[in-house]
Amino acid sequence: MLTLFVYYKVPVDEHAHFLALVDKFEQALQLKWPALEVEIAQRPIPSAEGLETWMEIYKYPGGLTEEIMAYIAQLAADMGLPPKRASEVFVQLRR
Repeated sequence: MLTLFVYYKVPVDEHAHFLALVDKFEQALQLKWPALEVEIAQRPIPSAEGLETWMEIYKYPGGLTEEIMAYIAQLAADMGLPPKRASEVFVQLRR
């Protein structure tokens, strides 16, 4: 099952602005895919440059599809979320 991790940096003084965008972004995703699990996290301490690192974690029953991941990326761009979004996909550890 694929899990998507997306992380990016946000200036500390723009936290409230991007938080409002992320909330709208998450609501739009839930309208399209109600079963999509979205978790938003941040590192506890900003960098010396005044940047917070935010992480979005996505899970979907049966695993994420290319369609869902492409939609997430396009919606983020359309809504003005930071353009330097690094994405990584993980699967559960083989045992």
